[in-house]
Amino acid sequence: MILAEWFLGDSVALALSIIGFLLSFQGLWLLCRALWPRRVERAAQHCRDHAIASFLLGVLITGIVIGVLLLGATRLGTFGQLAAWAIGGLFIIYANIGTTGFVTHLGQRLVSPTDLERPWRATVRGGVALECACLLPIIGWLGLFPASIILGAGAVTLSFFTSGRRNPVPTRLPARELPALEPAEALS
Repeated sequence: MILAEWFLGDSVALALSIIGFLLSFQGLWLLCRALWPRRVERAAQHCRDHAIASFLLGVLITGIVIGVLLLGATRLGTFGQLAAWAIGGLFIIYANIGTTGFVTHLGQRLVSPTDLERPWRATVRGGVALECACLLPIIGWLGLFPASIILGAGAVTLSFFTSGRRNPVPTRLPARELPALEPAEALS
């Protein structure tokens, strides 16, 4: 009986931790979209047009950052560990600006009529889709989630080298014409 209560308690704690972790990323992506809208638009453009180049550049940048973090944390003592935490936190924010562009691109591919007045909804939809895919054991945890962060790091880096004027990400969907409704026939 006690073992079952312990297992149930740990399972609930783990589930709530995962939900909180995923909600925090939704909040971070919406914050990035609100604070850096043009950068996110350019990153979304790179995710749409140059996904492989963004990913490969992201691998290079992530490798450099991990190397700096390991070097600082192991060789520079307490100061190096503090600096590694600070640099790691800044890198997570930096990479998630690009990941915001990626989830916005995903959400724009899942078109909804509510995007006409609320373009941020594309970010939420794409984020939910990515987060649900990342819940998949092993493939999602160790493949999709790190790949999205790496892709984001590359996309945001490439966004610094473009002006954003060519083919900007639409903030509003084009209006569709709805069929005219005919008046209801009189009931006899």
